[in-house]
Amino acid sequence: MGIKISGVGCSLLDMIYSDIDFRSRAFCSLSIKKPGDGGLVPGGLVFVEDLERFTNNDLESILKTITGKSSPDYMNLGGPAIAALVNTAQLCFSHEIEIRFFAIRGNDTIGKHIGKILAQTTINTDHYLVTEGMSPATTVLCDPSYGGGLGERSFINTIGVASSYGIENLGDDFFDADILFFGGTAIVPEIHAHLDVLLSRGKAKGCLNIVSTVYDFRSENRNPLSTWPLVGSDENYANIDLLIMNSMEACKISGQTEPENAVRDFIDKGVGTVLVTQGPDPVLVFSNGSLFDAMQLAYLPVSRNLSAEMLSGDHPKKDTTGCGDNFAGGLLADLAIQLQLKDVGHLDLSQACAWGICSGGLAGIYPGGVYMENRLGEKYRRIKSFVDQYRLQIDGLGGKRNYRP
Repeated sequence: MGIKISGVGCSLLDMIYSDIDFRSRAFCSLSIKKPGDGGLVPGGLVFVEDLERFTNNDLESILKTITGKSSPDYMNLGGPAIAALVNTAQLCFSHEIEIRFFAIRGNDTIGKHIGKILAQTTINTDHYLVTEGMSPATTVLCDPSYGGGLGERSFINTIGVASSYGIENLGDDFFDADILFFGGTAIVPEIHAHLDVLLSRGKAKGCLNIVSTVYDFRSENRNPLSTWPLVGSDENYANIDLLIMNSMEACKISGQTEPENAVRDFIDKGVGTVLVTQGPDPVLVFSNGSLFDAMQLAYLPVSRNLSAEMLSGDHPKKDTTGCGDNFAGGLLADLAIQLQLKDVGHLDLSQACAWGICSGGLAGIYPGGVYMENRLGEKYRRIKSFVDQYRLQIDGLGGKRNYRP
């Protein structure tokens, strides 16, 4: 049985500066002083215009101050939606699964570069609009020593033509799908503002709604003491079949101070499956049984083998860009594959999480968020070996759901 996935969200060019020290005087002088002030945030995102206002300087001068470099070390395709979907496509290469991407880019040099990279994938870009103007881009500052050597990033985003992309650009074709994926819509403002409408329409069309969040600087800047809005009123959360976020995003969206309480809040609001990543710490997992098999709130460990790879020193070009996006893409891939064989409500959440966790971990040992293959199946085979090792790891914990730290 063929499966159709429609994805909407951000696609951009990541310009990656490696070996940045977040404890340096230069970085600290430009870092956040109070929530939403426009300063740099380890693990978070700031829009370029806000950072320039905060520092009273232009981006080029800011980057020279922090990096001492005139150009980035690497450039790669990025963005929460497209990085996830490329990973999904790579893992589903041998299955009858069509992945369509709905977004916009400019006709500038950056946009043309993005187009060339996407042409090397199996993503259907028929609905990827090209218009006059500046393409979205993100400057990524990477500190590989942060977090005990596991690394962290700070993002400076140029929103470009994505600011004008709205629900009127999607059309009926978007909803002609089995799965709808909404990836990091907080950096596509008009889509994010109407996420509740899109989820409701998707549910009415019989689609599965998957939402993966991103740092919502726009909301943080507007009201740093308030929660980040996601789907309007609480009853709209019941239209989300799978919600994927990191611990910071979960707490800011729910208004809770602890990730576990945030998960309980989303459970109470009717989300079917909730997954919260915590960097190198275990992933929080819950399923009410409507999509995956039921699982009470539990913890899944990260991949021991991939953590060791990240700390080994064998990958000098590593960074953690795209780890969360690839986590979402791995989950989405296994979900789609399982749907070809099983009914909704009987899918194996532990299996899907294994592919998500190993996809996210692998992203930490290569530069950028998108792994560019030389041949179909290359990334699948690489991740599968880690998935096999991971299954042995969790089997050794003494029970399928005995994951609490």
